[in-house]
Amino acid sequence: MIGLIIATHGNSSVELIKGAEMFAGPLSQCRAWTLNPGDDIQKGEQMLEELDQEEGVLIMADLFGGTPSNLATKIALRKENVETVTGVNLPMIIQFVTERETQTLDELVESCIETAQDGIKCPTKIMKERR
Repeated sequence: MIGLIIATHGNSSVELIKGAEMFAGPLSQCRAWTLNPGDDIQKGEQMLEELDQEEGVLIMADLFGGTPSNLATKIALRKENVETVTGVNLPMIIQFVTERETQTLDELVESCIETAQDGIKCPTKIMKERR
């Protein structure tokens, strides 16, 4: 099973996992990497070692160029079969957990990005256009 690390500034990764579990039930092989001032890469590397079952690990980070993204990318560049995507959101996580047993890591990266982008809408504008 492909593992998942959600890396964010502060505790938002914990809350994203809780939200995803409301839709998908308990998330196995998934960890929240909460980064606070002074944290370093060691916690993420430890999580990766725990989660890697030879099928790969995807690290979803909150903000491109932020510390979680930078540390996740540093890890991914040093390890085989580890990828990083940024802009983590609930649709992306749900896509991951529903497809991780039928898709490869590379396929998951693409489908998670597509799902995240497709989930960005302005409901008020859509409703006004339908009037």
